[in-house]
Amino acid sequence: SRKENPLLKTTGHFLTGKDSWLWEIASLIFSAACVVAMVAVLLNTQGTALSAWHLSIAPNTVISVLATVSKTSLLLPVTESISQLKWLHFDKVHRLNDLDLYNSASRGPLGALFFLFRLPASLGALGAVITIVALAFDPFAQQLVSFPSRQVSISQTASFRTSQVYESGASFTEPTTEVGEIALHIGAIFSGLFGSQSPRAFTCPTSSCTWPNTTSFISLGAVGKCENVTQAVVNDCKHDDNTLEIYCNVTTPGGFHLTTRRERQPASFRYTELNVTTGTTASRSLEDFTSFAAWRAVGIQNLEDFEVLECRVSTAAHLYSNITVTNNTLNIGDEAMVPLEPVDPQKQWLNDLRPAAGSFPAEVLFAIHSADLSKMWYLLGEIFNAEVIMPRGNSTGLTSDLLMKRNLSGIVEDIASAMTERIRTGPNSTVSNGMAHESETYIHVRWPWITLPVLVVIGAGTLLAFTIMINAQHRAALWKSSNLAVLLHSVDGLETPASSNDTALTTIEALADKMRVVKGGDMEFILRS
Repeated sequence: SRKENPLLKTTGHFLTGKDSWLWEIASLIFSAACVVAMVAVLLNTQGTALSAWHLSIAPNTVISVLATVSKTSLLLPVTESISQLKWLHFDKVHRLNDLDLYNSASRGPLGALFFLFRLPASLGALGAVITIVALAFDPFAQQLVSFPSRQVSISQTASFRTSQVYESGASFTEPTTEVGEIALHIGAIFSGLFGSQSPRAFTCPTSSCTWPNTTSFISLGAVGKCENVTQAVVNDCKHDDNTLEIYCNVTTPGGFHLTTRRERQPASFRYTELNVTTGTTASRSLEDFTSFAAWRAVGIQNLEDFEVLECRVSTAAHLYSNITVTNNTLNIGDEAMVPLEPVDPQKQWLNDLRPAAGSFPAEVLFAIHSADLSKMWYLLGEIFNAEVIMPRGNSTGLTSDLLMKRNLSGIVEDIASAMTERIRTGPNSTVSNGMAHESETYIHVRWPWITLPVLVVIGAGTLLAFTIMINAQHRAALWKSSNLAVLLHSVDGLETPASSNDTALTTIEALADKMRVVKGGDMEFILRS
């Protein structure tokens, strides 16, 4: 009996000695402390720049170490709880083979998986689930921290220039005699003519800059537009039936006069291929840089098949908004152009202009010096006065060949863009400051991934607490995973030897599966039928 045999005493102390839960509770507390430390590290580093991390090991390494230590500490209370539940399991009649199931479940995930299939409705199943789920403890912890990049403001500023006045300091002389700003403007016009204008100017000390989205920037500039008026022209032609020569006078709706002809030559005809003129009857407006008409032959040696364009390069107000610089490229999200009209009365040398539309406040005014306007008119007049006679005919004008090859609408738009850029960044421009940004790698915490480590620790704590309470109710000895306790148990009622030294394991397992036993009072399993 138990009283006669001191080996069978079940007394012990709850928190001291071998018959206690001291190590399991301490391990669980340490595991939970590691998870709390993980959360503390994450809270402290969330959203901070990686450059602000001063430890020699990376943040994700710290999290990984804490996760590994937490998981390792967690295994002791889980495995010991499963092992202790093994002894409580046999307070009722069960298969002897369940002893092996509990032992396997306490050793690792594979045994825990088999345990779930055989004994799903037991407290030990919670320990088996924790053992299996704990496999994902480290991977989940590694997913907690990522290192994306973001744009952050720096102390340096970006700049974008605008100008509501253009006064280059030019005099009323021919453009060929000018140097300085007006020479730069002339160069800008020719760059637009040849389609080689430079990108818009800006200053950004980094590759990324922004300006306030709530602010729009207004600048004086130019706008170019061509309109096809072929159907509206008056084409007055005279035919010579003897020579088959044709001479035509073309009048456009805007009052431009162009002439075309087909003249007889000794072996062929010479005919007009292109005629561009600024004309003499077209009114010159204070808001215009130039206006012209262009006649172009569409057919071959056929003056009846043609197209006529009326084009205009005029002053305009440019409204810029949503300005950014990305990868050293200026991006203007929204750009609106509003035509300008003269303000009466005009000053002697400075032409005041105001928006023709009502989208701008009435007090917004623009100005351009008369000398600059005159020089632009002169230079553009030289460009857009040209005639081409084919074949092998005479070509007049500085740019006749270029006007033949390029699209006129494209030329006008490119020249207007080049002039706008020159005016915007000219001597009267002002600076609008923006924010410069640089790319910064920062620590980003993906909080949902902390769920599994926290739940595993809570599950382990729940398992240990219930195991301690149930064990206290049964006043059972704390044998846990002791192999000695198993060796000291016998199977009471087994009449024949269960096995010999050479008996196969499958035979032993089959026999244990058929045996129904209950734990006795003197370290034995009592066989039940």
